[in-house]
Amino acid sequence: MTLPGKRRRARQDLDRRDLRNTLLESKFMSLTRAAALAATLLLMTGKVSLAGAEWRWGGDARLGYLADWSEQRNGERDSNDNFRMRLRLRAATPADQAWQINTGLAGSFASDQDSLDFYLRRYRPGRTGVNAGDATVDTFNLRYRHLESGTTLRIGRFATSFTLPIVPGKSLIRNDASNFNIGWTDGVYLQTPLNEGWRLHLVGQLNSRRGTGNTARAPLDFAKTRARTSLFAAIEASQPWGPVTTRMLSLVWIPEALATVGLDQPDRNDYLGVSAKLAASWSVGDARLVAAGEWAHAFNTPSREAQRLPGSGSVGGNAWQASLNLYDWQPGHSLGAVLGHAQAGWLVSNDYRENDDLVELRYRWQARPDTVVELRYRWRREIERLIAADQRRKNQDAYLRVTYRF
Repeated sequence: MTLPGKRRRARQDLDRRDLRNTLLESKFMSLTRAAALAATLLLMTGKVSLAGAEWRWGGDARLGYLADWSEQRNGERDSNDNFRMRLRLRAATPADQAWQINTGLAGSFASDQDSLDFYLRRYRPGRTGVNAGDATVDTFNLRYRHLESGTTLRIGRFATSFTLPIVPGKSLIRNDASNFNIGWTDGVYLQTPLNEGWRLHLVGQLNSRRGTGNTARAPLDFAKTRARTSLFAAIEASQPWGPVTTRMLSLVWIPEALATVGLDQPDRNDYLGVSAKLAASWSVGDARLVAAGEWAHAFNTPSREAQRLPGSGSVGGNAWQASLNLYDWQPGHSLGAVLGHAQAGWLVSNDYRENDDLVELRYRWQARPDTVVELRYRWRREIERLIAADQRRKNQDAYLRVTYRF
């Protein structure tokens, strides 16, 4: 029995979409193989030499004690504490050559984890991070650097971070691996000078249909073929302007990834957002005072129903953070405070949950050139109460952590 014409065409369209999805899913593997092949050819031609133990080994180990206290939406209160650790191992060819190979393994662990899991895949198990006990290859890329101009190109897997120059070290956009987490970007990353004093960043990212290696909060979804590739672009001042030390404008574009009326509905729109960073620094005796801020806006946002908020229309897409910091008030000792706000439509920050206000205080002690001790207190509260919730969720947490780089 044959299908009617419309059903047959629909089935054919679905088969073609599945084929496109399969081909796109294989792009990253092809890109990784190309990077590996290029690295092999460079080794064979002598452009990169591994003779004489030229690999550079390094990494970092981070150990901390964390405690949190929550007041849930139904009014119940709970608390938790544990020990956490993140270990990252790195190996790379010399950085002073035009071609460089970078590799790395990373694992995130906790005293209350359920299991250990090592995997090689393009997406994290959660939208904002890995599970405790997870380990993976978080770095594998081929880097080319033009020795005269300083232009660099990375192909493969790498981590990106565009945080404000503050003690809490936060960003509204692209901070792949913060705190005890593991994160990565699969794709191509170009950095090049534009003219005297400015630099261009371009990141072309490949996404899996099941997610990404960095933060993408609901209702972002990568089931559509066009959502498997996304773009990040930024221009950054590379020279200070009076006391202003940081000036940066950024854009993120994820085609057909925003489920505007909910993940269970087929409608998808492009997600487009921008951010602007600014920081200034002044000497105060032997110390340094740093004031910094960032503002971000998403042009397309989900409906209030999709975000489980009362009312009609779309949610807000604004986010901002403001910070004041005192560096080296005693040699090696620094303090910082940050206040942040992210409406329910800002979905790409690793450091700020959507529909959340945040206040954070952090102390940092540079105990040795390779060792940093940090103490943090953080308070968070939902901006709007969700449908059917008795109250807004509130969270407090604190940690003491030590990071050793080797």
